[in-house]
Order: sequence, then structure tokens, then C-alpha cells
Amino acid sequence: MHQCYYCEQLFESKEELYEHVEVHSDNERNKEIMDRKKQAQQK
Repeated sequence: MHQCYYCEQLFESKEELYEHVEVHSDNERNKEIMDRKKQAQQK
């Protein structure tokens, strides 16, 4: 068993875990980009 360190979801294989973790990294990156855009608009 492999566990996602972001949401603690369990996976049968490392491959499944890696695919799942990509979702988190994309979400984090998108959130950062949106936060920067919001800050730029406020100035």
C-alpha cells in the first residue's frame, strides 16, 4: 500500500500514487498563479 502525503488516500501501486500526486501538484501551482493574479489586481 502507498499513501498520498497530501490527502492520506491509499493506493495499491506506486504508479497509481504518482498519477494521483500530480493532481495535487497541479492544484497547488494553479492556486499560486491565481493568488499572484489577485495580488497584482489589488495594487
